[in-house]
Amino acid sequence: MITKFTINAEIFRGKGSLKQSFKIFEESYKCYGWELDKETEDVFIIINHEINLSEGDRVNINGIRIVDWKCTNVLDGIIEYALIEE
Repeated sequence: MITKFTINAEIFRGKGSLKQSFKIFEESYKCYGWELDKETEDVFIIINHEINLSEGDRVNINGIRIVDWKCTNVLDGIIEYALIEE
């Protein structure tokens, strides 16, 4: 299993245009290894091993964030966590 963390809420908050959101990503997140899929508006980082967390847990990935949502995709072998700022 691999682990995928997403921070879509941080980038696409409804403030401004998509172009502005993409600029925020480029300036503040890309340098830390976050990836952006513009087509699906998905901002994520992949960890190549399994990490088991629960909703409400805190993680430190370039700042403290809280696990807001967890989904295990057993067919694709991915554990996905949506993170929000603390």
